[in-house]
Amino acid sequence: MRTIIVEPYNPAWSDEYEKIKKYLWSHISDIAIDMIHAGSTSVPGLAAKPIIDFNIIIESYDVFPQMVERLESLGYIHEGDGCIPARERFKGGKRDTFMEYHMYVCPKNSAELERQILFRDYLRQNDDARDEYAALKQSLAEKHRHDIDAYIAGKHEFIIGIVEIARKELRMNQTQNIYDNPIFFDGYKKLRENPDNANLLEEKPAMFSLAPDLTEKTVLDLGCGYGENCAEFKRLGASKVTGIDISEKMLAVAKEETTEIEYLRTDMSDLSNVPGKYDVVFSSLAVHYIADFKQLCNQVAALLNDCGYFIFSQEHPFNTAPIKGPSWTRDENGNRLHYNLCDYGRVGKREMKWFIDGVVKYHRRFSDIANDLIDAGFIIEKVIEPLPSDEVIKRIPAYEKEYDKQNFFLLRAKKK
Repeated sequence: MRTIIVEPYNPAWSDEYEKIKKYLWSHISDIAIDMIHAGSTSVPGLAAKPIIDFNIIIESYDVFPQMVERLESLGYIHEGDGCIPARERFKGGKRDTFMEYHMYVCPKNSAELERQILFRDYLRQNDDARDEYAALKQSLAEKHRHDIDAYIAGKHEFIIGIVEIARKELRMNQTQNIYDNPIFFDGYKKLRENPDNANLLEEKPAMFSLAPDLTEKTVLDLGCGYGENCAEFKRLGASKVTGIDISEKMLAVAKEETTEIEYLRTDMSDLSNVPGKYDVVFSSLAVHYIADFKQLCNQVAALLNDCGYFIFSQEHPFNTAPIKGPSWTRDENGNRLHYNLCDYGRVGKREMKWFIDGVVKYHRRFSDIANDLIDAGFIIEKVIEPLPSDEVIKRIPAYEKEYDKQNFFLLRAKKK
C-alpha cells in the first residue's frame, strides 16, 4: 500500500513539468491548443505530493479520437474520465526519464479544467490560502497515511470553497467597473463636487424623504460610492451601516472620509455573499448598471428583515430608453421644442459615452421594475420623479427642461 507523502515545495517541479511538456508538445502541437501545469506542484511555495499534474487542452471532443490515437502511438493508454466529465486520464507512456506525473486531456470548455485553473491561480495569488491548504494536506497525510480516498475527501470542502471565492472574484473583475477608470473617476469627482449638480439638488433630497425613521435600524447601502449617504444614515440614528461598492477608488475615499461604517468591496449584481440581515436597503443611482434586476430584487428581499424597506433611485426610464442616447428636437434658433422619447419598449442593454466610451446601463420600463419587485414579495409604497424647485430654476434656468423629461426615478418598497 502506497504511503502518502507531502513534501515542501521544490522549484525543480516546474522544471520537470517543462521537460514533460517539451517532449509531448513535439508530438501533439498540431491537434492540441495548449498544455497547463495544474495541481499543487504548480503553485510556488505550496507543499505537495511530488507528482506533476497537467492537462492537455483540445478544442473539443471532435479532436479527441485523433488525440487518443496520437498518444497511443507514444505508449499511453486511455483510462476514461474516472467519473469526472470532460477530463480524460491517460497512463503509461514515457516515464523513465521524467518525474512521476498524472496526465489528462480536457476540451477547452471543460468545467473541471476551469475549476483547476481557478483553484491554482487563487492559491498563486493568496499566500494565506496557500499556507492554509498546505497545513490541511500535511494534517490529512499524517491522519490518512495509507488511505488516498480519505486524503482526497478531506480536501474537498476546502477546494470547493476556494473555487467559489475565486469564481466570484473573477465575475467581479469582469463586471463593469467604470469608477476605477482614472478618467471617469476624475470626471465624476468634479461633477459631484459641483454644488449645483442634480444629485444634490434633486436626487438626494428625494431619497432621504423616502427614508423611514432610522433610529436603531440596520442599513445596507448598495453602490455606496464615497460613503456620504452612509455617514448620513449613521447621523440619522442607524445602529449599523454597511456600504458595498465594486470600486476600490470609491471605497478608499469612503474609508478615509467617514467613520463607524463597515465597507465591503462587492459586486452588487450578486449579493449572495453579503452577510447579515437589514431593516433598510438603500441604493443611490446604481441599479441601472445591473443587468438582472429580478435577481437583485430577490436577493435584497432575502437580506431584509420582515417589513424591511428597499429604497432606491435610478436614471429615469425616459432617459435610458433611447438606444442612441437622449436627444431633443430644437427649432431653427436652437431652442428646445420637445424631448425625443423612443425605444421605450425595447428593454435591455444601453451603451453610451459618459466621461469615457462604452459605459453600459440597462433600460427597463416602469412595469418591468414594478413587477419584479412585486414578484420578489414587495409592496410598492411610494414613487417619486423629482423636479427642480422654482428657486433652482430661477437660479439655473437650464433645469427647466426637466419639466419635459425628468432625470431621476425613486421608489420605496416594503417587504411583506
